[in-house]
Amino acid sequence: MEEITGPGSILKTTETNAVIDNYWQKITDYIREGEGYTDEYVRTRFGTSGVFQNDDDKFDPARHEVLVSIIPKKSVTGVTDEITLRRVDGRQITPEIDSIYDWSSTTNNDIITPDGVLEVTGTNLKILSNLEEEGVFFVSQSDDSETEAAQVRTNEPKTLTLQIPGDLAAGTYRLEVRNTAYNSNTLRTGIFAPVLTVE
Repeated sequence: MEEITGPGSILKTTETNAVIDNYWQKITDYIREGEGYTDEYVRTRFGTSGVFQNDDDKFDPARHEVLVSIIPKKSVTGVTDEITLRRVDGRQITPEIDSIYDWSSTTNNDIITPDGVLEVTGTNLKILSNLEEEGVFFVSQSDDSETEAAQVRTNEPKTLTLQIPGDLAAGTYRLEVRNTAYNSNTLRTGIFAPVLTVE
């Protein structure tokens, strides 16, 4: 938004935000009504998941799901020809979070319980504390506020066991592991893709 409304632009932040929000809201309305959408930049496509037992089997929300994809058009993907490639060191690694388990709710990759115990599994997870910024963080999806886990009991490359902060408000969060490699002061961040929920 800063680049769109920066110096030299006649666009204002409030109005631009309103246009962008309304644009996506209208696309959402089309999707809600089951209608396709296309413009210069994107198009939508519907599909279903699940197995139909025979030709007479009907859609069952318990077994099937409606899927929607938003596909960029050539006007967007065509610019890949203009990308300047450069060689990077493939040995640079980051924390990789494969799964989390909430002991209180006994759920995987879903519910997290304040003051409960969370087990994180993956690779390159160990927190070496070379930097103050290292740790396990819960990032709110509503306002981007961060809450750090104060206690990490098991601190191994493939497993972290920690106490979930007790002051996490109800809402959705993303889990981030931030650490450094051995004998390094470069911060690395691993982000767990699934959204976690405090009920």
